[in-house]
Amino acid sequence: MPLTVGNISSLVIDSLCDREQEDNIAVIGLYCDFLSQQEQTTTNIMGALLKQLVGKGGIPDHLRVAFQKGRGEFGGRGPRLADLMGMLKTAIASIPQVFICLDALDECLPKRVPEILESLRDILRESPGVRIFFTGRPNVGEDVQRYFPKAVVVQGTGIKKWYAA
Repeated sequence: MPLTVGNISSLVIDSLCDREQEDNIAVIGLYCDFLSQQEQTTTNIMGALLKQLVGKGGIPDHLRVAFQKGRGEFGGRGPRLADLMGMLKTAIASIPQVFICLDALDECLPKRVPEILESLRDILRESPGVRIFFTGRPNVGEDVQRYFPKAVVVQGTGIKKWYAA
């Protein structure tokens, strides 16, 4: 099968997932979807990443209980971003290496991209075992470079770029 813009991201993520069981790493992430822009808030994205880590097991019981409690609060509101970030950092600290993959970052609402990147930068600063893999069209490149000035940028075929921090 020839390499295309659509399948290079999948190959990278599949390769990381293949290493997951052998190398005691965690691979978490999501695909941003233009049709779900309203739901793709920073809180929802960080919550989805946390849910993936919690689902993999090996997470301290107190963290699992806090996550479940937050999900069941009044009106199903769930935890606030600051609470999720604290839980996510705690969960990440219990794993030697974590790969966070965000595919199609450009599909998020442009006004939300800076907060998403700021939250991921915050995680990266406090967690030396974290690596982040983004994909997106060039229009998110300036934001990625602002929050991750040392990111490796690879020009993809066509309109997509890959960023690794």
